[in-house]
Amino acid sequence: MKTSYKFVLAMIGSAAIGGLAVQALHAQAKLPAYFISEATIKDPDLYRKFLSEEPPNSQFGGRQLVRGGRVIAIEGESTPPPRIAIVAFESVEAAQRWALSPGHVEAMKLYHQAADGRTFIVEGVAP
Repeated sequence: MKTSYKFVLAMIGSAAIGGLAVQALHAQAKLPAYFISEATIKDPDLYRKFLSEEPPNSQFGGRQLVRGGRVIAIEGESTPPPRIAIVAFESVEAAQRWALSPGHVEAMKLYHQAADGRTFIVEGVAP
């Protein structure tokens, strides 16, 4: 009997240690991040030029989720920004590397001439 209790206690202890290890790994996992741009375009031709000169975010692990699709206001201001773009990245650091890359910084000069808007990075939740 004593051996059976020891075996059961060892199994329970192992499961508890394994559970703690999984929790620790999840805590170390990087959260996804999203680069969001809201824009009102003043000069469509210059904005198209900006889009053609902006470096591909895929070089930094980015994946385009939204790029200028239809925007429908639900609450708040009755007029949403006419153009929204959302790019997903594996982490805030990856999004920042792209946003602060020389090519993107240079392309943003065109953006500021072509549009009024704002851009920001928001950290997501664990998958």
